[in-house]
Amino acid sequence: MSKAILGIDVSKKKLDVALMFDGRTLVRTFENGPKGFRLLEGWLRSLHFGDLRACHACLEATGAYSEAIAEFLYEKNCKVSVVNPLRIRKYAESDLKRNKTDTADARTIANFCLEKDPDEYHPLPQEIKHLQALTRRIEALEEILAAERNRLEQAPREIRPSLKRMIRALEKEIGSVEQLIKEHFDDHPGLKQQRELLQSIPGIGEKTASLLLSEMEFSAYRSARSVAAQAGVTPGKRQSGSTIDRTRLSKIGNGRIRKAMYFPAIVAVRHNAAIIRFANRLSQRGKTPMQIVCAAMRKLLHIAFGVIKNNRPFDPNLA
Repeated sequence: MSKAILGIDVSKKKLDVALMFDGRTLVRTFENGPKGFRLLEGWLRSLHFGDLRACHACLEATGAYSEAIAEFLYEKNCKVSVVNPLRIRKYAESDLKRNKTDTADARTIANFCLEKDPDEYHPLPQEIKHLQALTRRIEALEEILAAERNRLEQAPREIRPSLKRMIRALEKEIGSVEQLIKEHFDDHPGLKQQRELLQSIPGIGEKTASLLLSEMEFSAYRSARSVAAQAGVTPGKRQSGSTIDRTRLSKIGNGRIRKAMYFPAIVAVRHNAAIIRFANRLSQRGKTPMQIVCAAMRKLLHIAFGVIKNNRPFDPNLA
């Protein structure tokens, strides 16, 4: 049987799928959960796809909702692509799609996959997924803690005791998760060594190093540029005629990494010899302070890729 294209529109509770093969398209809906995954697999095999390597499944990156089905199909030897939802939306707009339903979206994703043949998805190793869950939990707790502290500043006397209890509880819980992160690194010497290598770079501390390792598997990237692209810190030029000529961060990538690298870049511009030289050259070329900080974010990620790839601590002369 010829190769099949499986477009999957993912929502919280269901999967709308469109299967294209032999010049026809079949649509079905399955539960977004283990039972639905097994039914989807059975349906594909009933259509004589005994070997799921004959299928190329494509879905949008929707966080926790899409992760489980992507991993399930990957483990069944199906080629899987998980793409930025913006690419699908722009593709639909370029094709002048008028209907916006789950079934129509599944068909659009299948057509996109057939035409664009997006890159294959590879799930993160389990130890990185575990670390990612812990670091993202810290992030969520810290956002709640910051909100409670802000409320405490202006709170009436009647509710201040409640806010203080909540703040103490959140601080305690953050400490507990931080201990789990420490234990996780102790249990995985390879990750711990990578964190130490990243911390050898002036500007990158323990928290930033942990987050970088939780959001990307450095060994999966071929170049420092691809690491920077994953974080969305590569330059994107916007030009129209002779009146507009701007270069900004592309911001197409992992926003958590981009956010985490901002303050380390500010520190590196002041205390990292390699970044200081780099920043001075940019300043002489007339770049603004913000442009220099953004470029330093990208440069730090290049250096981070280098120290892990070469398994050597940071050397300002080599950088």
